Amino acid sequence: MWIFCLILMICCLGLLIKMGIQKKQINRIKNQIDFLCSRDTGTEITLERIDRSTEHLAESINCLLERYRDTGQQIKKNNALFKDTITSLSHDLRTPLATANGYIQLLMEQDLLPEQKEYVEIAYERITAVKILLDQLFEFARIEANELKLMQQRIDINSCLRDVLAMYYSDFEKKSATLDIRIPDTPFIIWADKEALCRVFSNIIYNALIHGDKEYKIISSFTEKTYQIIVSNHSETICKEDIPYLFDRFYTTDQSRSKKTTGLGLAIAKKLTKKMGGCISANLHNKTFDIQITFPTN
Repeated sequence: MWIFCLILMICCLGLLIKMGIQKKQINRIKNQIDFLCSRDTGTEITLERIDRSTEHLAESINCLLERYRDTGQQIKKNNALFKDTITSLSHDLRTPLATANGYIQLLMEQDLLPEQKEYVEIAYERITAVKILLDQLFEFARIEANELKLMQQRIDINSCLRDVLAMYYSDFEKKSATLDIRIPDTPFIIWADKEALCRVFSNIIYNALIHGDKEYKIISSFTEKTYQIIVSNHSETICKEDIPYLFDRFYTTDQSRSKKTTGLGLAIAKKLTKKMGGCISANLHNKTFDIQITFPTN
């Protein structure tokens, strides 16, 4: 009987030793995985050749890591190719587009018949729309490639917003829209790039003109810690499901593309706002869509 108990004790002791070794190996695997997650390195998980089951686990993890790295490298290559393609395409199209635009402007200065003038004006309108889309595409490519350098300086948000609104005021009048503008005379000073800030406001207001109707509100306000700009409009084309994706590149609620938008305007606005230390968000309530931009008052 005592021999059986001795054998049982030896087996239990062996089992405890094996469990201790496995626990040690598993902890070592965990520590190595934590290290690999915190650093971009091509090393693999290594173990002492003691326990076969944990060795097999480490081999499987290494295979998974290799596949993950290969996928990551391919994604980087594809993104780089995508950015280079957009940049090259934008460069190649801008020159002939500028030439065509110049010829159309010359035609508009000629003494044309009413029907001919109408056709030329339509062509000019289409060329202008394509130019806007192409400029957005080129600008987005520069931002994605980190080629756009911002010149930070003290900027008055309210002054910049008024300048942009002045450019679009006639567009609001053409739509016979009700426009509620509330911009204080008090300067709201932030540290930003003036051209980039104007581009943010321009893209948001242009988006409101394209997709909105009826009533528009542009409100500038402040709290103790933030300056806030809200551009809101009535919209029948935006739904709750669109909100999480509105700032994604190439996303548009106009699935037919009849409004000739790239889906890049809001994506550019978000990237530029973040580069200048601000935040941007979108909301929808009872068919009223608004975009809110905030900058710290510091």
